[in-house]
Amino acid sequence: MKNIIEVSNLKKYFGRGDKLVKAVDGISLEIHEKEIFGFLGPNGAGKTTSLRMIIGLLKPDVGEVSIMGNNPYKNGKKLKRELGIIPQSLTFYTDLTVEENLWFLAKIYDLPKDLAKDRIDSLISKVGLDEKRKQLARTLSGGLQRRLNLILGLIHDPSIILCDEPTPGLDPQSRAVVWDFIRDLPNQGKTVILTTHFMEEADRLSDRVAIIDNGKILVLDTPQKLKASIGEGDLVEFTLFRDDQHHLEKISNLLKGYNGIVDSFVSSGRIVIRALDVVPRLSKILNYMESENAVIENMKIRSTTLEDVFINLTGRALRD
Repeated sequence: MKNIIEVSNLKKYFGRGDKLVKAVDGISLEIHEKEIFGFLGPNGAGKTTSLRMIIGLLKPDVGEVSIMGNNPYKNGKKLKRELGIIPQSLTFYTDLTVEENLWFLAKIYDLPKDLAKDRIDSLISKVGLDEKRKQLARTLSGGLQRRLNLILGLIHDPSIILCDEPTPGLDPQSRAVVWDFIRDLPNQGKTVILTTHFMEEADRLSDRVAIIDNGKILVLDTPQKLKASIGEGDLVEFTLFRDDQHHLEKISNLLKGYNGIVDSFVSSGRIVIRALDVVPRLSKILNYMESENAVIENMKIRSTTLEDVFINLTGRALRD
């Protein structure tokens, strides 16, 4: 598979003297052509800083980047039309209409009028803004503003698209529209780099995911392989009325020795167990917990998620 981006030992420091902080600590990776590559990690993990260095907006203190065989710090102008940036912050003009915002960017990129019109019509239609095209951007709902923000970075038909936290605060309908739009981009020959702290987003969209924390890549693989790497079985989460940490740890440790339980740990005030064939064992597990004075408030059975991978690697939840 052809590599479109190659990154070697990127490091970035902020501050000075004794207050020097290492924001990115030796990241190396390859991004394949026509894939969605996800950076998953908590806020402050180094995702956005890494992304900014990869596309040439921020120069690394150490390391090298190659995009389509070019150095983005030396050949930035050459790569400008190949990169489309969809930032986390909203970047449109609030007193222009949806259509006017797109026309403004089309003129900046010096697109021929007929080509610009075709692209504007197509992009507006793909994110369901047809009926809003003459409406001022500031009057749109938050979800519709996010859709507009998404397509503004694509007006010049870039080869590589960088999505930095594309769905913060979106309602389920708008999130689904954005996800469908992003998921289809590789079918149009595009390569997508996605940063997110939303585990479901990374899982559903990414062909491969790099889980990043404290400026380092902890693991990199397909979502399926990452989830399979931490073991088989279903997960059961228990929330107890008594949430004393010592009591939770005691119950969790006792459950580790119970027949059929593969693992047990405490996360964000919950006891989480992994068990094979959990449903027929559930009544006995409940009775066992109650015999240890565990008063269960809530219970949920679920499959493994990328957050479980993160917990397995770091010992804490993604949102902690």
